[in-house]
Amino acid sequence: MAAIHPIRMILIPLSAGAAVIVGVVVIVIAAPQSASFGWFAYAPLSGTVFNPDGAMVVSWGAIAGAAAVALGLAGLAFWAGFTIAASRSKTTH
Repeated sequence: MAAIHPIRMILIPLSAGAAVIVGVVVIVIAAPQSASFGWFAYAPLSGTVFNPDGAMVVSWGAIAGAAAVALGLAGLAFWAGFTIAASRSKTTH
């Protein structure tokens, strides 16, 4: 099996860490806002709008940020597993 070039083993955790940081920043920027829709069937003429407490609408930005965090964490897990396996194979041979 061909050995992976050392520069690639440095780029993997750096890019994965950057993906995690960017994902967290995107999630913070695209923080969910409270729902702006209302239910009006119970009081049609009163002018009040039912706004349920705690209802959140998840934006596409938050979904993209969560996906970036997940991919970054998967990349870090791959790098850690590969590094551990490579170090163990060197010690057993």
